[in-house]
Formats: sequence, C-alpha cells, structure tokens
Amino acid sequence: MRGRQRSVIYRLLFVCSSELLKLMELPVAKWQDYAQCKWSQLSSHEKGKFSPGSDLKESFDACWLYLQQEEEEVLERLSSDLSVGKEPHAVLFYKDEGNKRFGRKQYTAATVLYTKAICHGTPGTEEMAVCFANRSAALFHLGHFSACLEDIEHAQQNGYPERLQSKILQRQADCLQKQKQRDISNTKSSRTESKCVVNHRQQELKGNPQLPHASSSVNLKVSASKGRHLVASKDIGEGELLICEEAYVSVGIPDRESVTKKNTGDISITNCDLYCHHCLQRMTAPLPCQHCSFARYCTSECMDQAWKYYHNVECSLGGYLLVFGVFCHTALRTVLLTGYKQVLTIFSHYISEKFQACAIDEDCKLPYSSDYKSLFSLLSHIEHHKGEHKFLCALTSAALCKKLDIGLLRSMETSPPTGDSVSLKDKSHDLQILGSMILHHMLQLHCNAQAVTVIHEEFHESVTSLVESSKSSRLATALFPVLSLLNHSCDPNTSVSFQGRCVMVRASRPIRKGDEILHCYGPHKLRMTFEKRQKLLKDQYFFVCQCKACIQEQKSTGRTLCDFRCPRCHSFLKGDDVLHCVNESCAHWLRRDEVLLRLQNLQCAVHAALKQLQNDYIEIALRRLESCLSEGKEFLSHNHMLFGEIFDHLAHAEASKGNWAAAAGHLQKSIELVSQRYGPSSVELGHELFKLAQILFNGREVDDALGIIMRAQDILSVHYGPDNGIVQELLEMKACLLELPGMNTV
Repeated sequence: MRGRQRSVIYRLLFVCSSELLKLMELPVAKWQDYAQCKWSQLSSHEKGKFSPGSDLKESFDACWLYLQQEEEEVLERLSSDLSVGKEPHAVLFYKDEGNKRFGRKQYTAATVLYTKAICHGTPGTEEMAVCFANRSAALFHLGHFSACLEDIEHAQQNGYPERLQSKILQRQADCLQKQKQRDISNTKSSRTESKCVVNHRQQELKGNPQLPHASSSVNLKVSASKGRHLVASKDIGEGELLICEEAYVSVGIPDRESVTKKNTGDISITNCDLYCHHCLQRMTAPLPCQHCSFARYCTSECMDQAWKYYHNVECSLGGYLLVFGVFCHTALRTVLLTGYKQVLTIFSHYISEKFQACAIDEDCKLPYSSDYKSLFSLLSHIEHHKGEHKFLCALTSAALCKKLDIGLLRSMETSPPTGDSVSLKDKSHDLQILGSMILHHMLQLHCNAQAVTVIHEEFHESVTSLVESSKSSRLATALFPVLSLLNHSCDPNTSVSFQGRCVMVRASRPIRKGDEILHCYGPHKLRMTFEKRQKLLKDQYFFVCQCKACIQEQKSTGRTLCDFRCPRCHSFLKGDDVLHCVNESCAHWLRRDEVLLRLQNLQCAVHAALKQLQNDYIEIALRRLESCLSEGKEFLSHNHMLFGEIFDHLAHAEASKGNWAAAAGHLQKSIELVSQRYGPSSVELGHELFKLAQILFNGREVDDALGIIMRAQDILSVHYGPDNGIVQELLEMKACLLELPGMNTV
C-alpha cells in the first residue's frame, strides 16, 4: 500500500458514446453559427444537395465550391484564438507554478506544471534544462527513479548550467542508490504492465476465425431486423472476456478553454496533460512535440510513431483542428492512418456501389477485424441526418481539406507516387476525394463513436487532507469496428473497460447459448427514464429501442410514482406537471416545477459544501451537509440518489478528520442506496464497496475490511477483470491486512 493513509471518495460518472455530443466533438460554436447562417441563405435547390437521398460526394463538392475568402478569414480569426504554438513567456509562469506545488509537497501536480513549461520551451536553452531538472526532483520524491534519471539526462542535453551541476549530480547518485535498493519486479512502468496485460488477454481470445479480436464463444450473425450482430455460440459465464480490441483510431478530447490565448497561464490539469496522445497510457514524464505546445507522449517511441503516421500533418494545422472539433479530427486521423492510396482505392469501390453491395453478405463469411474495410462498412445513416447537420459537417471537412498539403500526404506512403509534379487539377481532385471520405467518417462517428474513459486522481487537494478524490472522465473518442457490431440494450449483458487504446468487453452476467450479446450505448434503464432513453436513441442513433427493458416499461404505464415526497405527510407523490399526494386523507398537491426548483437549490447547496471540503473548511462543510440531509428528508424519497451524494461527502469530511468509524457509517448508508438502485452485483456497488474498504483499512477494522475487500473484488473483477488497477489495489490491501499478527491463517 502507499506510504500514507488514503481514502478515495468519488461518485462514479458513467460515460458512453451517447453523451459525446455534449463535449468537444462538434466545431466551436461560432463556426456552427456561421454555418447555420450560410445554410439559411441557400436556395431550395442548393439545400437539396444535402437531402436524405443525396450522395456524400455531391454534398462535399457543393461545400468545396462555397468556401471563399470570407470563410478563410473567419477560420483564421477562430484558429488564432486557440494557441497550440510555443509561447516563451509561458515557460517561466509554469515553472514558477510548479515550484509552488513542489514547495507544498504536491509533487504530482508539480510534475504536470513543469511539463507544461517544457512543452513551451525551446530545446537547447537553459530554461528548458532547468525545467527538466526541476521535474526530475518531483519525480524523485514520487519514487519514479527511472523517469527521474531520464529527466536528468534531458537536462544535461539541453545545457544544464555548470553552477547547478552539484545539485543534479547528487540527485542522480541518490536515484541510482534507490534503484539498487528497489526490487527489480517493481520497476516496470505502468505502460509496460498495461501492454503485457493487453497482449495476454489477446492471446486468450485466439481461435475465432470470424472475429480475431473476440472469444470463440462469440459468433457474428446478420439479419434484416438486427443487421450484423453478435450472439453466444455457447454458454458464457459471468466475467468472461468476450472482446479485446485495439482502437483503429483514437483522438484525445482537448479542453479548448485551456489553450485559448487568454488562458495561456491556465494551471488546470486536464487529461491531455496526463495521458499519452498516441497510446492513451498514463504518462510519468511526458516528452513534448518539438513543434507545438499541445502534443505530448509517454515515450520517444510513441512520439516517433505519431509523427510518422499522422502528427506531421496535424501539427501544421495548429488551432484549426481545435476549431473543427474532435469528430472532424478523428475523421482526418482515420484517413491519415489508413494511407492515401488505400483511401482512394476504397473510395473507388464506394462510388461504384460494389463495396456497399457486398459488405453485409461477405462480412459473415470473411474474418471481421479492426481494419479499414470493416471500419468503412459501419453505417453512417446518411439518410437520417438532417440537412443542416450534413451541411455543417461537409463545410467543416471542406475547410479542413483546403488546409491540407496533398504532397505531404503522398510523401507519407511507403511507396509514394512517381512523377516530378502534380497538376493543380489533380491535387484538387484528390483533396475532394479525401474530403468526401472525411465527411463519411464524421457522419459515422455520430452513431459509432465510443468514449474512452478513465478514473484518475484529482490534483488540487489540500495539503492537510487525508483524502484524495478521484473521478471518471472522458479521455478520448475512438472507433472500434468489432465493438461497434454490438447492438444496444437498456439492460445490457456486458461491461466495457479500457486499457490505453484497447477496449475489453466482459459478460456482466451469464449469457446462454444463442442469446444476443448486448452493449449499452448510454441510456441505461437504471440511470435514465424510458422517455429520455427513447428520445436520446432516436435523436442520435435513429432507432426506436425495442429491448426487453423498454418493452416491459411500456407495459407498466400505470406507474406514476416519483422520487418526491409530500412535504406535509411524507407520503409519495404521483403525477406529471401537477403532483398529488397518494395519501387520500392528506390530498395535498403542488406543481412539479416547484419541487424541481427546491431540488435544484438543494443540489447547489451540496455542491457548495463540496467546495468547502476541498478548501479545508471541514466543520463548515459538515454543518452544511447535515442541513442538506435534513432538507432532503422533507421532500425527497428515502432512496433518492442525492442522499448517496450527501453521504459520500459526509464520509469525505469525516475521513479528512480521521474519524474512520463515522466515515464508514455514512458510506454504509450510501451503499444501501446504491445496492437498492443498481443491484447487488452492479459495478456501481463495486465502487462504493471499494471506497468503504479503504475507509475500514485506514481505520484498522481488519475483519470488516477483509469482508468488504472480498465483496468489492468479486464484483469489480467481473466488470473489469483481475488485472484492473482498482482490483489490484484491493489485493494489495488484503495482502497487507493478512500480514498482521494473527491473520496469517485467514
């Protein structure tokens, strides 16, 4: 276990592809507004080029002609606000901020801030060398000795000043000594361990001739009603690994606010600061792109591969890609990774309709893998997209292609085309083909994009707090051709987790032979009402869900009870716009919007209490949370999930004071709510038990801790597998407790 007491308190956020459009996938709002204005000015004939029956190339070609000097100037202004260039003045700022965190012993945050300084620095300068040296000091305190030695070497290569040599040489000697004392088995990097796990799991799945990335327990089927889908070829046990697939393409989700020129001094820490922009693994000591301040990599190998396959093109586009959004960026990277020649070849099949005609029939006979043909065949539902949306995507892809260097794209091929020169006409023709393919992938992403998520620690914790908070967040947008074969259910029988760029799909409950293997696209029956699920799936995926959960809910139309209670007699309320007490002797009623306003105010109060906790105003936060608890009991049902959030924060507060028994009591109440809402084997319950296990571990409640650890381990192993970091931490806690006197026989 770690050197100090630790209790992770977080409310797990479940994220999936259906929620992606709320983030950075679409272009910036000003470009969307501009496109909407242009759309409103088109004639009926021109709008017809974006109708449901229109061809994608026709749509793209129309926008290719619409782009004039005015559009160029608009994009230039928008991209100039998003700075990905190196800003020399930012080096000193981030170095000083890193020094402040280092002085507070917040070494992880200091490491990230020193990295920000390095990303803006000029190679071969003293300031660059000092930043590497400072980061090496933070890494030393974190116990990352190999990374520390590498940073010392980087500092020397950049001309570390002679007057400071004694300090860095002493650190180097201390680091080498620490390495000798450390067991060699503990020196593997998290990236190496993760890669070994993925390779091992992929080896387990060998033997499926149809689906090289899936278990032999899985068959690919096709039908008129379900299209391509996966079914169990034999009985599947709970927790069994079904798919282990590396993303064909993935793009990290940026924070546009953090890279605007007005926020060059922004010290917020985002996923782009923490995870490799190529392999999506957690970084210890990132290496920056030599030409921009945005891209950073965990190793020189990742940096070289990224530059070779796509970043040499993307880097030159600067802030334009941030303007265009993640969907456009992902579509471009798909084309770059595939290669200029293959894209043109696939396009020739597309326009002759030969490819589309054979896709459904052949894919059940031939191996279906994570290749470009499989990815290209994923449905884009062009007939369902609204005309204005197709126009926005086509205008964006056309604007992107205007910025591309066709010569550079051709030079990336292993066998570039022969010839000394290419005519402007040929260049324009090829760019229009590439643009049509980029448009195709942008529309595909609307239905097939998968959010890659991670759980990581927060880094703005107070110095005195014994609690480190963690949260789940979106890391990247990716395309997984095999994963995309899974149909949706609001009550799925699988769980999805990620290791870098790899997705792992496991059976979340036993699946019988012949049953369909189902994935949740976001709208889950336990997290969203029937009406909201239906609307979201119809709006984004263009289908009416007929899963078992939806059919059952449709039949139970008489149930109108809600999560609110009567403020007079505390009986349940029912109704729609007007809520009536079910207690006939009370007969109290009130408008739903009144109750929703009261709930909103309570949620704001809970959020304010959390802010006070984070700023170390523990007693004030406790009083406010107790007040929130009393207020909630006045009008919320006893199983309303806001109570779970309040109990979580109360546990956080008590743990910060070292009151482990009180913290455990609050978490027990949260666990009761979660178990009732999500079920006794749900991943939500597993995470709550994980938190309770850490509280009991810190409180030295050995017997109780062991019991909770085993419950959490059983549940989370089903959903995430035995190699998951959280499961491994549970095993570490268990081993530590079993080493205590009198426990060796347990």
